[in-house]
Amino acid sequence: METSGADLTITMKTLQFLFLFILALLIFGSAGYFGYELFIKPAQTEKMERAAQIAAPAPTATPDPGAPEFQRLKTLQTAGKIEESRDGLNAWVNNNPKSPLLDEARHLLGADNMSLLFQPGGTNLVTYTVVKGDSLARIAARHQSNAELIQRANQLPNINLQIGQQLVIPSLKISLLIDRSAKTLTLLDHDTFLTEYKLLSAPPAPSQEETKNSKVLDKVCIVKNKRVAFGEKAYPLSERSIMLVQSPPIVALPPASSPSATPANSSTMSAPPQAPMPGGYVLSSGDLLEIFPLVSRNTPVIIH
Repeated sequence: METSGADLTITMKTLQFLFLFILALLIFGSAGYFGYELFIKPAQTEKMERAAQIAAPAPTATPDPGAPEFQRLKTLQTAGKIEESRDGLNAWVNNNPKSPLLDEARHLLGADNMSLLFQPGGTNLVTYTVVKGDSLARIAARHQSNAELIQRANQLPNINLQIGQQLVIPSLKISLLIDRSAKTLTLLDHDTFLTEYKLLSAPPAPSQEETKNSKVLDKVCIVKNKRVAFGEKAYPLSERSIMLVQSPPIVALPPASSPSATPANSSTMSAPPQAPMPGGYVLSSGDLLEIFPLVSRNTPVIIH
């Protein structure tokens, strides 16, 4: 049987169609495969991983091994067993330098140290009997102390003394350690931790680690732009600052201004304007008042 020309033409077109169809399958199928591998599959995998992470239980935090002992020491402090609490906290801080409770422990240790600082019988106190002609300033000079520190240690209501009066004289060796990055001011006695204060503001730390040795240049007390001295009537109301050698001073955050005047029938009060942050190393007023009697001219200051 002979094949006609028309049948041969149909057969050739069919073969061409099949060839083009197979070629299209190869081209678009390969593109689809690679597209799936490059885009769709990674997205699906990432989605499945996120779902698995959400469904997975949160990892259990590693318990702090020092926490039980720390809680016991807090209980001792609350119960008024300050010496026992102080000794225990001191050991705990040394043994747990990476504990998340370290900052709180140092705060509690500082509170214990300050409570015991002027307690009778302490190793940092000497006893003195007042004689004729004595004053706090003379006694302080004789014992390399300062008058305000002696007044505070003895809880004297004023600077007046009586012959035969028994005084305790603190024998301290205070130094200050300022950390600009951590914004802390640490008080040391004989190079041993005494307490630590939070700086509300501090000059920015240098880009490279730097340690500067300074010292207290002077202690300044101002009332109405006039300097006053310890013992003067206006002294308790003075604004105080600790001047440092070649460094910004240690100052207190000034009190906020008084509220704006408001009509009596007004139901709202204007918020007091915020006082601008002073320059230097800024402490709360209470913290600066606590530090002030403990430092004197030439007290060493190390600044990090």
